[in-house]
Amino acid sequence: MIDVKDAVQIAKRKAAEMLEEGPASLEEIEREDYKGHDTWSITLGFVPRELGVTASITRFRVDPLHYRRFLIDAETGELVAMKLRELASR
Repeated sequence: MIDVKDAVQIAKRKAAEMLEEGPASLEEIEREDYKGHDTWSITLGFVPRELGVTASITRFRVDPLHYRRFLIDAETGELVAMKLRELASR
């Protein structure tokens, strides 16, 4: 069994390996069942590379982050799925 801190580190490591995004920020943590797997659902936010330095300025006007959910098996620590995280309408 892995704890939530390990799940977050696994999600960040997998994001760095698989995606060409900037540094990730932790946004949400949930526990859920996914296709029979007990998982940690870790949502990470990424500033798109094209925004670069201006992202901190524009963030106050529009949220430029991209969100991805990483589903980490709570027993084995394996990445089960990665999904785009859509925001609800504001």
